[in-house]
Amino acid sequence: MPTSAVSWLSRAVPFIASVRGYRAAWLKRDAVGALTVTALLIPEGMAYAELAGLPPTAAFYAAPAGLVLYALFGSSRQLIVAVSAAVAVLSAATVGALAQVGSPRFVVLTAALAMLAGLISLLAGVLRLGRIAQFFSASVLTGFVFGLALIIAIKQVPKLFGIEGGDGNFFERSWFLLTHLGATHRVTLLVGAGSLIALFALGRVSKRLPAALVVLALSIAVTALLGLDSRGVKVVGKVTAGLVPPQVPQVGLGDLLRLLPGACGIALVAFAEAIGPARMLAARHGYEVDANRELVGLGAANVGAGLFRGFSIGCSLSKSAANDAAGARTEVSAMLASGFTLLVALFLTPLFRLLPEATLGAIVVVAVSGMMDVREVRRLYQVRRADFLGAFVALLGVLALDVLPGLLLAVGVSLFLTVYRASLPRLSELGRVPGALAFGDVRRTPRPLTVPGMLILRPNEGIFFANATSLRDEIMTRVRQAGPHLQAVLLDLEVTADLDVPGADMLAALHDDLARRRSTLMLTRVMAPTGRMLERAGVTAKVGAENLYPQVLDAVVEHLARAPAVTPQGKGLLRDGLHRLRLLVDEASATLDSDEGADRERLLTLGRRLSRAESALGAMRPGQH
Repeated sequence: MPTSAVSWLSRAVPFIASVRGYRAAWLKRDAVGALTVTALLIPEGMAYAELAGLPPTAAFYAAPAGLVLYALFGSSRQLIVAVSAAVAVLSAATVGALAQVGSPRFVVLTAALAMLAGLISLLAGVLRLGRIAQFFSASVLTGFVFGLALIIAIKQVPKLFGIEGGDGNFFERSWFLLTHLGATHRVTLLVGAGSLIALFALGRVSKRLPAALVVLALSIAVTALLGLDSRGVKVVGKVTAGLVPPQVPQVGLGDLLRLLPGACGIALVAFAEAIGPARMLAARHGYEVDANRELVGLGAANVGAGLFRGFSIGCSLSKSAANDAAGARTEVSAMLASGFTLLVALFLTPLFRLLPEATLGAIVVVAVSGMMDVREVRRLYQVRRADFLGAFVALLGVLALDVLPGLLLAVGVSLFLTVYRASLPRLSELGRVPGALAFGDVRRTPRPLTVPGMLILRPNEGIFFANATSLRDEIMTRVRQAGPHLQAVLLDLEVTADLDVPGADMLAALHDDLARRRSTLMLTRVMAPTGRMLERAGVTAKVGAENLYPQVLDAVVEHLARAPAVTPQGKGLLRDGLHRLRLLVDEASATLDSDEGADRERLLTLGRRLSRAESALGAMRPGQH
C-alpha cells in the first residue's frame, strides 16, 4: 500500500497507528485490563440499561459495539466507552416523552436516538467542532453532573425499599418516597441494604477488586439458596441469551425531529463527559488526544450501539480508571473486553435470572455516588462565588426541571457566563517600565512612568459586540479623570485578534468623542484581521492611517515629538521624558546585532526623531505650540 494511503488510513483510524509497534509483552496487561473492565461492565451495564428503560440484556447489545468502534476511531488508548449513567438517563427522558417504557416502540426509538446522537457527534467531529469543549463551563458541568447523579439515585432508591417509585422531578419523587415508606418490603430492604454495605466494604478493601461483580454473584447465590424471589423480592427474571443482528431502526422523519433535541443533548454530554478523562489519561502516558477524533469515536460508538438495538452510550470514568490501573497500554484492552462481553451474552445470561432488582439499584447508587463531587463544589464556593453560583443554578435546574430542561439550562448558564465575563470592561493602563523600553500595567509595574498628555490603555479582552459599549464608557471615564490637558488616547489592540462590526463602530464613535474633547485616538499593535475590518468599516479613514502604529513605543515617540508644552511643569516633564527615552533607544539600538537590521534601523530612526523633538522643545517658550 502506498505511504500516503497508509498515512491517511492511520489518521482516519487511529487504532492502526496505536498498534503498529505493538509488543507481545503488552498483551498480558491489555488482557488484564479487559477482564477488569468486563467485570465492572456486566453489572453496571445491566443496571444502566434499566436506567435507559430497557431490559438488562440491552447492555450486551450496546456495549460490545461501542467498545470496538471507539477503540477504532477514538484517540484515547485507555478510555472506555461502553455505558454511562448520565447518558442512559438522558436517553430515557427523551424517549419516555414519546413512547411507553417497555413497549416495542420505546425500544426502536431508543436505538434511533443512539444513532441520531452518534451521527450528530460524527458530523461535529468531521466539521472540527471539538473546540466547543472550552465553552462548556467546567464549574457548570460539575453542578449539572451532581444534579444528574441525584436524579439517578432517587430513581433507584425505591428499588432498595421494594416499593414503586413516583413520577415528576427530584423533589416530587423524594416526597413520594418519604410518604410511602410504610409500604417498605422488609426482605427487599435487607437485600438492598446488604448490597450497599457489601459494595462500600469491598470498595474499601481493594480498589482493584470488582466489587459490583462480587456482590452481583453473591446476591444471585443468596436468592437461589433462600428462595427470596418466592418471598416477594423482585428479580430480573428470564434473560434471553444470544445477540441480535444489526438493523436500522424503522422510524419516520417526524420521530427523528422530536428526538433531535435529546440527541444533541446526549452528544454534548457524552463529549463533555469524555474529553476531560481522555486528556488526563493521555497526559499520564505521554501522548496527545484530538478533541475532533473524540467526537468521531463517540459518534461511531453510538451509531454502532443503535444498529444493534442498544441505547445511547458514553465514557465511563470508573471503568477507564480501572483499565488504566490494570496496566492497559492500548485500545486492544477495549477490543478484548468487547469479546469477553459477547461471550457472557452468548453463554452466561441465564445465570442472571435470579438477580434482585434491589442489588441492581444498589450498584447504580454506588456507581453514581462518585459523580456527586462535594469537595469540588466546596472548592468553588471558597475560590470564586460566581463559579459556585453557576454550578448551583445548573444543579437546581436539573433537580427542579428534570434532565433535558436542566441540560438546556446548564448550557444556557455556561454561555451566559462566557458572554458576561467577556462583556466586562477590563482595561489596563500602561506605563513605561523604568529603565526599559517596555510598557506594562501601571498596577503591576514598580514606579511606572506615565507619558505626559497621553493615556495608554489596553483592552484585556477582544473587542466585540458584548463589550463594545461598556469599553467605550470605561475609556471615556478614564479620559475625564485624566483632566483637560489630555492630548491623546492610545489603544493597544494586542489581544483583539478579530473585530466585528459593533466593535469597529465603537472605535469610530470613540474617535468622535475624543475629537470633541480635542484629543486624538491612536491605535497600536493592530492585527491583520482587525486591520482589514477597520479598513472596510471606514474607521482607518476616520482615525487616520498616520495614527496607526506597529508598537506602543512608536506611538509614544510620535506623541512626545509633537506634544505641545502648555505649562513650565509640562515642558520639564516632556524634556525629561524625551531625554531619558532617547538614551534608552540609543542604548538598545547599539546592542542589536547586524542580522537584526530592521529592528536596529527602526530604533535609530526613533532616536533621531526624539533628538529633533528634544532640540525643538528646548527652543520653545512655555506655552508656545
